[in-house]
Amino acid sequence: MSATPGGMFAAFAIAPAFAAALAVLGLIGHLHLTDPAAADVPLADYASMAVSVWFSALMFAYPAAIVLFAPLWLILRGLRLWGSFTALLAGAAAGLVAMLAYLYRIYGADLEMQLTGGVPLGELPLAESLFSLALPLIGIAAGAIGGLVFTSLERAGR
Repeated sequence: MSATPGGMFAAFAIAPAFAAALAVLGLIGHLHLTDPAAADVPLADYASMAVSVWFSALMFAYPAAIVLFAPLWLILRGLRLWGSFTALLAGAAAGLVAMLAYLYRIYGADLEMQLTGGVPLGELPLAESLFSLALPLIGIAAGAIGGLVFTSLERAGR
């Protein structure tokens, strides 16, 4: 028997936590790059904040894994799509939903205006609109990588 954690239980326990950690790192990186006041703070000082935000992010990562990732992964897997692509796609969808739920909790109904700096998304030039969607894109990337971690752990348990 392998000493590394594997199987479905380990995959559902570890992958969402890993994806949430990636999302938190992405959030901190985004904050550090885009906020002039945050740029003056050394990245090492974000460690305690990162742990607090990570615990908060877990409240969104695990429900997204159960409610969205698992059913979507099972459906796509049943359709016999390309191996790890099913977990990647399902993880990206779950990551997007988890990030949007997290941002909605922070900003409420004013989410679009907060992400775009007060300008309606449709009025922004393409480059600026993509930049304003950086946080949802971070959620997609973190979820997709979490999906790949999930599939690796799930396969390790077989």
